[in-house]
Amino acid sequence: MQNFESVSLSILYIVATPIGNLEDVSTRAIQTLRSVDLIASEDTRITRKLLFHYDIKTRTISFNRVNAKQRIPTLLKHLESMNLALTSDAGTPGISDPGHELITAIDQTMTQVIPIPGPSALTAVLSAAPFPTDRFYFNGFAPRKEVEIDQMINIGRTLGVPIAMFESPRRIIALLTSLERKIPDTNIFIMREITKKFEDSFYGTPAAAKNYFLEPRGEFSIVVAPISESPSTLDHDAIERLVHSLEDSGLKPREIAKSISSITRMSNSEAYKMIIELKPEARDED
Repeated sequence: MQNFESVSLSILYIVATPIGNLEDVSTRAIQTLRSVDLIASEDTRITRKLLFHYDIKTRTISFNRVNAKQRIPTLLKHLESMNLALTSDAGTPGISDPGHELITAIDQTMTQVIPIPGPSALTAVLSAAPFPTDRFYFNGFAPRKEVEIDQMINIGRTLGVPIAMFESPRRIIALLTSLERKIPDTNIFIMREITKKFEDSFYGTPAAAKNYFLEPRGEFSIVVAPISESPSTLDHDAIERLVHSLEDSGLKPREIAKSISSITRMSNSEAYKMIIELKPEARDED
């Protein structure tokens, strides 16, 4: 805990903004955006629409995944004498966007961080899901690699909790296809365009979801219901592909064995033995 005593602090406000409907912004968020010296926005064009709607004249500067590394020193300099607000395109900054990088960078400075809570696609979809969501695993944006999807499913299965994630319209069908192969009988709850004009929701199996979203548009928030069945046993070819994939990611043989064990019925020793059989030279790499 930092001890700032009576020193006058600059403040970084983490401001949640609407995820669609502009009326969802809080009075406190509006007052904060009005009072700060500068707003660091994921996309200044999107933030300006909100500012224009509420007649807020505060200056904006872009801060996103592309320019975060270069922009942080500039923002730290501003925070020496200014109060700043951080906003994302929609929802709460720091959740699946680069906000955490700025917050981490100012941890040892004389800047105070104050969250201004509000809209969140994550809590919105969890609140509407037709099964218990008092405990859940949040994966951020859905993984793209099959082995990563396997690992995500296994985490949810091991914890016995729903899995929440986001996905884009370009990749939603690929994700549903993968879930259909891996957990065909597990229901999923999907909300699309939350709080917007064409808000839509679906509850059912991954296969049914593919048929429902034939022409996917908008941003998707997904919750996989708790997975009750036992982990599936992968065949030899599937495990071999998995070994090569994990090896390409830089993992050592014993780390690969642990990952394989976590998504199959094999023990660590059995998985390690199979890796050595597939790659005898791996014994010397550990």
